[in-house]
Amino acid sequence: MSDALAPDGHFEVPATESHGAYAWNQTVDEVNVYVRCEVGTVAKKVRCVIRPSHVRLVAASVAREGEEVTLLDSDTVESLKPDESFWTLDSAAGSVHLTLQKAQEGKSWPGVFRGHGGDLDGTARESEQKRLLLERFQLEHPGFDFSGAEINGAVPDASTFMGGFNRPQ
Repeated sequence: MSDALAPDGHFEVPATESHGAYAWNQTVDEVNVYVRCEVGTVAKKVRCVIRPSHVRLVAASVAREGEEVTLLDSDTVESLKPDESFWTLDSAAGSVHLTLQKAQEGKSWPGVFRGHGGDLDGTARESEQKRLLLERFQLEHPGFDFSGAEINGAVPDASTFMGGFNRPQ
């Protein structure tokens, strides 16, 4: 994939009483979520349960021994593949990276979790749909460079346009 078609940043979602702060972005086949946790958190003290439409992420508190902190416990806006999803921890940076595999490849997610208020506005959503459609074209036709391509008018859904995603074998 051309680097010009890769996500160029993250969408930030501030912490609330029901969840911790996180940032997210997406590609054609996955959603990446970067959740803040305490610096010094160790992997063996992190529990992450990923289901087809729900994610729960809990970590032991570094500052308050014996306490657990629920970082996420929410339904996703779209379905995912739990067996192909995973998480990694950057203890020094205080961040857990969730890689959630989309159940429907090419589908543009407007946000990650229901009710978190981090959904994309109309302009950002259309921009993401365009980027994902061009990323799909790049994956389907690796000999071509779609990074400078323009789409005029309404942007079609990359997951269903022209019969859906068709990766070369």
